[in-house]
Order: sequence, then C-alpha cells, then structure tokens
Amino acid sequence: MNISILGAPGCVGVNLIRCLLEKKDLIITGSYRSENEIPENIKDKRLLWKKVDLFSQESTENFMKDTDILIYLIHSLGAKDFEKLDIKLANATGNAAKKMGVKKIIYLGGIVPENENASHHLTSRMKTGQALASYGIPVAEVRASILLETCSASFQIIYYLAKRLPIMITPGWLNSYCAPIALKDAVSFISSLIEKEIYGHEIFEIGSDIMRYKDLLSLCGKSIRGFRNIIITMPLFAIKLSALWIELITGVKNTVAIALAEGLRTNTIPSRNRFKEITGRDPSPVESVLNELAEKMKKF
Repeated sequence: MNISILGAPGCVGVNLIRCLLEKKDLIITGSYRSENEIPENIKDKRLLWKKVDLFSQESTENFMKDTDILIYLIHSLGAKDFEKLDIKLANATGNAAKKMGVKKIIYLGGIVPENENASHHLTSRMKTGQALASYGIPVAEVRASILLETCSASFQIIYYLAKRLPIMITPGWLNSYCAPIALKDAVSFISSLIEKEIYGHEIFEIGSDIMRYKDLLSLCGKSIRGFRNIIITMPLFAIKLSALWIELITGVKNTVAIALAEGLRTNTIPSRNRFKEITGRDPSPVESVLNELAEKMKKF
C-alpha cells in the first residue's frame, strides 16, 4: 500500500513516519519544499522523499501519483491570513487527490468546541477538513486537543511557562478544559485508521485525561521540579498581551502564540472519545507523559 504524507517534515509527520515504518507492507512518500527540511535521522528503503509545491496543480498531482492513502498534515498557522491559505491548500489537495484516484484521506485537525465561539485557529482546522471532504473522497478527520511532545509548539509553551514561572498570574480562561494526548498516541491512532474503511467524512475525536489548562500547567511544573506551580487566574487578560507574555517567556513566535492563546478561551474536549474504540487500548495518562517529556527536555 502506498501512503503519501503532506507536511511530512513537521513534528507530527516525523513521528508518524517512524510509526508507519513499523508496518512492513507500507511504502511511504513524504513531501518536502526544500531539501534542508528532510530529516537525516530517518532512512529506510520503503521511505521516499518527494518535492511538492501545493500552489502548482501539476506538482501536487505528481506527488500523489500511485497514492492509495493521503495523510494531510499541512497547517499554515503563523502565516499571514492563515485561514484563507489553509482552505486554498486544502482545495488544491482535494482536487488533485480526486484526479489521481486517491482512495482515502486522513487529516489531523483540532477539537472544535460545541456551542461556543471557536477561535480562528480551530475554525480553520474545521473548514480544512470540510474542504478536503468536498471532493468525494472518504476523509477520516482526526481531531485532537493539545499534542504532548518535545517538538510540539503547544507543549513547549506549557513546559517553559511551567518551568520558568513557579508562581504565575494567568488569564481566567485557563479554567477552560482540554484533553491533552501524547503525540505518540495520536500517530498510533492515525496508523490504525489506515486499515479502517471510511464512508464519507468521518470525525474521530481523541484525547486522554480531561483537565483545566491551569491544571495541565501545574502538572507540568510537578514533572519538572517535583511540586506544582501556584497559578492565580484573573478575569481580564487581553489575547495580544497574553501572546506577548508567552513569546517573552517561551520563545514561541508571537503570531503562533496569538492563534493558540485564542483557542484557550473555549473547552476542547472530545464529545465522543474514539481512541480505545479504534486502537483497543487506553491512551497514556497525561501525568506519566509529562514525566517522560520532562526527562527528554533535560537533554536539550
């Protein structure tokens, strides 16, 4: 089976490739825009790297030649007008996939809050899935909250805030709920969907323990220094001010921080967690994942 991955050099893509290479019957093609993106620490005779320009229909179609399943990990977060760009790229991909006979698309998006005003970031994730599904190809849309791994921007924000501010004053919206999940569990879930028959546009929400964002910060602090952070929440805290604070403390780019901070104002928890249904097991507990990642971060 031929699996093609758009967005392969990123945090999720690299971890997913390692997971998929454990399946002996898969041939994997990863996309790249420039050669310096290609990871040097992943080599396998069943792994091919192929240059693609999603703004070129010919290049996009050439990338998908002989593709059975397309995994879509493209995200324009941080770019100017990222919402419009996300939809444009999704439409170009869906059109090319239809022409090239792709049988299924697996897309990693975000959990969209029910009955709440979703952030621009989460709205864009939802509309991307809808655009991909509008070309008649079965789409398995995996929706996750915060992905926990050292390369994840969301985790880096949590880690460096927790490490550098044992006592912190935060926006009141850190009382919102989330359902973090280890990235290794998320890519394992995506891998499990390769063999699953998909009809139409099917949503798969996943997550581990449900907790408030401030509790996630406190648990991360405990994993780093052995005791939880003291967090005081205040009702008024502007998004742009929060983003500047995040950039100063964590080093995460301001435009990315704004988009992610907006998402903290609403609950991002699965309405129906399908992780065990598909994988046959429970996801790793958040506290054990944070302990593992804290040890890994010591090496950086």
